Amino acid sequence: MEITSFILGVLAVIALAMVAITSVNYMTTKVLKKNIDNLNIASTHGFEDIYRQLENIQQQLYSRIDEVEQNVVSHTDSRVDKLENKVYSDLDIKRTQSRQY
Repeated sequence: MEITSFILGVLAVIALAMVAITSVNYMTTKVLKKNIDNLNIASTHGFEDIYRQLENIQQQLYSRIDEVEQNVVSHTDSRVDKLENKVYSDLDIKRTQSRQY
């Protein structure tokens, strides 16, 4: 009878230990799942922020390219006009042609 009581006591302690370990593992798993979900949310927000910044930089770059293109065209047009005026004044082409018509 003593051995049966001893064995039942040991089995009861082992069962309680297994229940305690299972509880701890369940709680740890639950906390880890919550941390993983939070990391997923944070990474999603981070990626969205990066994409937004990339779009802003891209828009700024395109507007800067357009501005530089307009400046180049304006400068080139101005230089062509100056050259045209110089050619007309040096060769007096404009006056000669207008007299013929």
